[in-house]
Amino acid sequence: MTNQRTRIGVLGGTFDPVHLGHLMIAEQAREHLNLSEVRWIPAATAPHEQLKNASDSTHRLTMVQLAICGNSHFVCDDREVRRGGKSYTIDTLHELKSQFPNADLVFLMGADSLREFSKWRTPGEICKAAQVVVIARGGQPAPDLSSLNEFLPEAKSTQQLNDEHLLNMPQFEVSSSDIRRRVALGKSIRYMVPAAVEAYIRQHNLYRS
Repeated sequence: MTNQRTRIGVLGGTFDPVHLGHLMIAEQAREHLNLSEVRWIPAATAPHEQLKNASDSTHRLTMVQLAICGNSHFVCDDREVRRGGKSYTIDTLHELKSQFPNADLVFLMGADSLREFSKWRTPGEICKAAQVVVIARGGQPAPDLSSLNEFLPEAKSTQQLNDEHLLNMPQFEVSSSDIRRRVALGKSIRYMVPAAVEAYIRQHNLYRS
């Protein structure tokens, strides 16, 4: 019997702030994709997403640490924050491949990111370094995975794309931008973020201005 290879999920993002929807995505991905762990990697500065008004990376990193505390399958990975500057996915994947040479990497991508994927640095190399899985949010139109085909090492049928590169999620209406807006207006964000994250936001007066 051959030993099954370890599968590591890679979940990057701004996480400003991390919320219950992020946690649901990570846990569903861990279960459905048979991941041994999910590495949460807050971006320092993402080249394909303007972070001019984002909270300091130290705050965003700490909020992720607070949110995932208690889940032994979740790891907060600070490599992009430590690296500083623009965070390119391919650089992070190469570092992870060097650190975990015997593991298969699964890169978790939002459907909105898929629309911009062709503009990322070396998307073809990303697809070689990791299995790209697109997260389809409930209540949203199904993402068109055909654009992913041109970057895969081998073209796949529509059925193969859906089976290997798509993860459907239940509908969950929460977003980081809405949370920031609610905080700025003095409205409750209870049950939208973990209690520890809510307390941290209040303690450090985040999103008030």
